[in-house]
Amino acid sequence: MDRCIMKEHILRHRWIYALSVVIAVGAFLRLYHFEDWMHYQLDQARDFRVVYAAMEYGPGELPLQGPRAAGSFLRLGPWLYYVEYVSALIFGNTPAGSVMIIALLNIAAIGLFFALSRRFFGPRLSLGLSTIFATSLFLISYSRFGWNPNLLTPFTLLFIYALLRTSDTEDARRGWWLVVAAAALAFLMSMHFVAFVTMPLVAVLYLMWTRTRINWRYWVGAIGVFVILNTPLIVNDIKTGGDNAQAFMQTLLARGGVDDSDEEGEGKDTAKHTVIEKIVTNTGLHVQYYWMIATGDQLAGMPTLSGMDIRCDYDCRHGFGRGMIALGCLVAALSALWQFYRYTSLNQERDFLRMIVLWVGVVFLFFTPLAYDIAPRFFLLVAPVAILVVGFVVSGVRLWLPRGGYTLGVTIVLLCIACNMFFVLRYFGELRAAATDPTAEIMHRDRVLKERVRVTFGQMMAIVDWIEEIHMSNGEAVFVHAQPEYKRALWERIDVRGIPRDPIALDLSPLYRKGNYFVVVRAQSDQEAFLAKFMPGLDIVERKAFGTLTAYYLRAKPEAVTEEEKIFAPSQRDPVFASGVQIRYLWRQVWTEE
Repeated sequence: MDRCIMKEHILRHRWIYALSVVIAVGAFLRLYHFEDWMHYQLDQARDFRVVYAAMEYGPGELPLQGPRAAGSFLRLGPWLYYVEYVSALIFGNTPAGSVMIIALLNIAAIGLFFALSRRFFGPRLSLGLSTIFATSLFLISYSRFGWNPNLLTPFTLLFIYALLRTSDTEDARRGWWLVVAAAALAFLMSMHFVAFVTMPLVAVLYLMWTRTRINWRYWVGAIGVFVILNTPLIVNDIKTGGDNAQAFMQTLLARGGVDDSDEEGEGKDTAKHTVIEKIVTNTGLHVQYYWMIATGDQLAGMPTLSGMDIRCDYDCRHGFGRGMIALGCLVAALSALWQFYRYTSLNQERDFLRMIVLWVGVVFLFFTPLAYDIAPRFFLLVAPVAILVVGFVVSGVRLWLPRGGYTLGVTIVLLCIACNMFFVLRYFGELRAAATDPTAEIMHRDRVLKERVRVTFGQMMAIVDWIEEIHMSNGEAVFVHAQPEYKRALWERIDVRGIPRDPIALDLSPLYRKGNYFVVVRAQSDQEAFLAKFMPGLDIVERKAFGTLTAYYLRAKPEAVTEEEKIFAPSQRDPVFASGVQIRYLWRQVWTEE
């Protein structure tokens, strides 16, 4: 008897040790050159401004609302800012310090994924799937910088796992798991509009389907925790007369839902497409992104439907084989899931399969009206399912092929891991080259971040160092212009250093004699055309290459000068909102209100 207990103890610890190695690999891939290679553009600079103000003046500078949902006036909850503020307190008041917690939570998500996978699959397969999760190019890319969608995956996993534990009838703690699920849902709804709408519906449908019975005290506790975590939004809405609630209804009822037209190739007119066209497009995107999340390969192509015509563009034709393999895998996974649901007699397994159906089904239905506006980040909400699909395929192969099924299953898992590692190393190579090689190109379609070229935080810091050096040499203010995705990030970095700064007026009015003018442009852009608008009043003093970015130092032509120098007014701490835009209050403004 003692020998059996000892054997079970050793086996349990063996899996813990193996999972620790997998988590360590995932941590390395998410933290390697974390600050130097960090993605830092418009949204990241916007968020860090909020965190930096709170670090400088105190937590009262934190807002009661979070970022706006794209294409609407709806504001999400503020928990991204609060989480990043705590991270900055621990890891330092820098952009990398403020988002370190995002990387750490995504690392912790590997362990959460293993726990979720074990609800249905065996320990060996769960460990293999967790390794795919740890090495997934898609998940690694979104773990390495700050953005509100980047916390979707860890909080979704916590929410789904906790919700599953509520239906464990023999678990005395299942009431507490309901409270955990409510807390995770509150955080999740702060991160993205897609989660804001879909995850509460998943929770309601699951609890109704499983007929979960939990003591009313835990229901009160769960509701209380959810309300407390949403207190900032509630307080802000009370002060504005319900502006955000009205914006939510307008966004929910608007044709097409949310709009992400900032994404390349998106923002198309959804109204001109039929429901069938949207279903076909949505299905194709699910096939492509599930494949990419599980393998790292971004070239799977799927045909689309236009009226009664089936269309296959360049990407479709060149990735059609991959697309068909991906579609076949998804069909096999669905077939296996259905077969398992029909024949399993274990409540835990049946509840797991129910959850997968609801999780995928609700999100798919919500994505359908948005089919022509779906951004890659939307799939962070269902990214774990894409890897669980591999598990269903492998389990189905074992079931359908008694001989050789195990070997084929192991081969499938190893191929997914190897493919992801290949593409992750290629991605790291692109980031490394971006810092030094002006000709560095992305030699494939980037379906993860939709980038034309790689640009890193390290490059931006080098440019700001150069700007500061010139400013220190003559003490004159700086005026900076760049392509839209970079200019606000550069402005934020210059502001933090206390350098007086303004954008360059596109009509060059006014033009100051005492002023350092800088223009930053991608090395592979048409730089001559980009600079042409400034040439009537400015002369190029110096051109300097920073890898995939090129910076120009310019001075005003004597004959074009209209003013001696700009006198900067003291900066204003309180945010100013344009007419018609709902006010986002700071906690300081709530506490000090008379």
